[in-house]
Amino acid sequence: MPEFVSTLETSDYIAMASAFIALLVFALTLWQGFQVRKHNQLSVKPVLDFCWVNNYENGILCQLVNLGVGPSFLNKISFFVDDIEFHINEKNDYKSLFQELDLNEQLGQVGVQHVQKGSTVSIGQSLDLLNFCDSSVLKNDYEQIAAKLRRLSVQVEYKCIYGICFKSSKSGLL
Repeated sequence: MPEFVSTLETSDYIAMASAFIALLVFALTLWQGFQVRKHNQLSVKPVLDFCWVNNYENGILCQLVNLGVGPSFLNKISFFVDDIEFHINEKNDYKSLFQELDLNEQLGQVGVQHVQKGSTVSIGQSLDLLNFCDSSVLKNDYEQIAAKLRRLSVQVEYKCIYGICFKSSKSGLL
């Protein structure tokens, strides 16, 4: 090896230094590209959460709200009664959900918005999933309905524009 080094000329040292610097620049460019991609993913990350309203004057409302900085694409909204999942594939499936909650008599007073897979929730948008608002209900009956709805919890699975999947925690009426 010492013989090889002694035969190198100044131009050879300059060429090796240039190649080393080029490799460092290439590695730095790769690192910067990964950092930019990570930043871009975070700058469009949706955060879906549920907002529950429960007061006698305005009724009971479950909203799905996008609190993030990017749009979300829904994969699945899951409804649970006492931690048992109810599969909702169409609007009529809500009937069995409300029967399990013993809300047969109030079935016509509960409004639902069925959201399909692939639906988009824009930044700051909210969707009313469940809405129970009937001013003719007595306060005592209203409290009984609220107690039945406390057995219900909701969870959402969604993804961002980069295809990264997220899952909310279960949320229910307090």
